[in-house]
Amino acid sequence: MKHWKSGKVILACDELKEQISGKKIALMMNTTALDNEGCLLLDRIVDEKWANVAFFLGMEHGVRGNLMAADSNLSAYDERTGIPIVNLYEYPEFKPPVERLKEVDCVVFCAQDVGVRHWSYTPWMMSLMDSSAEAGCEVIILDRPNPIRGDIVEGAPAQPPYAGTELLSGFEYPLRHGMTIGELALMYNDVKKIGAKITVLKMSGWKRDMWYEDTGLPWVPASPNMPTVDTALYFAATGLMQGADFSHGIGTTTPFQYVGGVGFDGRLLADTLNSKGLDGVYFLQKYYKTYTCVKGDNGEKMRENALCDGVLMLIQDRNVWRPVATQLQIMESLQELFGDQIDFEHHKLSRPRMCTDEICDALKNGDSLSMIAKKWESGANEFLVARAPYLLY
Repeated sequence: MKHWKSGKVILACDELKEQISGKKIALMMNTTALDNEGCLLLDRIVDEKWANVAFFLGMEHGVRGNLMAADSNLSAYDERTGIPIVNLYEYPEFKPPVERLKEVDCVVFCAQDVGVRHWSYTPWMMSLMDSSAEAGCEVIILDRPNPIRGDIVEGAPAQPPYAGTELLSGFEYPLRHGMTIGELALMYNDVKKIGAKITVLKMSGWKRDMWYEDTGLPWVPASPNMPTVDTALYFAATGLMQGADFSHGIGTTTPFQYVGGVGFDGRLLADTLNSKGLDGVYFLQKYYKTYTCVKGDNGEKMRENALCDGVLMLIQDRNVWRPVATQLQIMESLQELFGDQIDFEHHKLSRPRMCTDEICDALKNGDSLSMIAKKWESGANEFLVARAPYLLY
C-alpha cells in the first residue's frame, strides 16, 4: 500500500501508541487527524489495536466528516468500526458526560485547528477538558501545526461577557492566536484553573514561521468550507461577519473569499478597499451566485442562487497581509457605502462571534473603527507576552 512521504514535521504518533498501549480509551478526533503517513489516525488506532477504544466523542462535522456545520444528526455507531459514538450535541455546552469519561483511562484528542478563534474544534477540546477535570480522566493531545503560522498574532483577546460563553469564543485569546492546539490547552488549563490532567505530545520539526505546506504533512479540508490553507486566512478576514445579512461566498468554491450581496456595487467596494493601501491583498469586483440570508415577514429565510455583486479577495503576499485588520476596514467600508442595505446583527450570534460589543456599537453610531484597530493591536502585543509561558516550540 502506498503511503504519504513524511515531511519536515513529524507528529508524535509513535509516542501516542506507547502512551495508550493496554488502556481503555475514548477518541475525540475526525478526518483531519491524519498520521505522518497520510492514514486516518482513528482507523489506525482501531485496526492495529493500539488500545481498547470504548467509544468516540462526536463533535462538529461528525467522526467521518460527513456532516455540515452544526448538523447534530450524528449516528449512534461508527459505520466502519461499529464503535459507539457519544453525540456531544445532546449535552449542555457540548461537554462530554462525566459518567462516560469515568469509564475510560484517557481520551485522545486530535483535530486540525485553523488558527482562528471562531473555529469550533479547539473550543470543543476545551469542553472536553472541563469534563475530564471533573471525571479525573487524562486527556492526551496529539499536537498539530497552526496552519497560518505561529509567530503572528492579530486582534485583541475575547472580551466579557462573551469570552468562554459560546462555542465560538473559547476563552480570552485573540482572533488569530498563533498557537497550536496543545499550547492553547495548556494555557486554558492554567489561566482558567481547570485542573485537567493534560499530556501534550509534541511535534518534531515544527517552527513558528511555517505555513502548513512547509510542514510536509497532508492537508485535509477541515470542513466543507475550509478547502485550503489560504481559506483559513480568508476566514480570518470575513468570519466575524458571518452573522450579517450579506454573502461571504459560502456555497461557492471559494468560501470566505467573497464579500458581496444582492444590489451591492462591487466596483465601488473594490475601489474603496484598494484605495486604503492594505498590504498583501487586492480586491477584484466580481459577480457570483450563492445563497444569502434575507429577512422575510416570518423571520429568516434563504434566497437560493442569488446573484451577488461584490469583491473577491486575492492574496498577493500572505507574509505581510493582516486579514484581521483588513476585516475592520471591510466592515467600515460596507457601513459607509451600503449601511442602509445591510444588518451586521442579522443573527443572534453576531456579537458573540465578534466577542465584543465595540464593533456593532461603533457601526451603529457611524463611528470609525480605527480606534478599535489600534486597541486590537495593543491587545495582540499584550497577548504575545501572556502566551509565552505556554509555548512548546
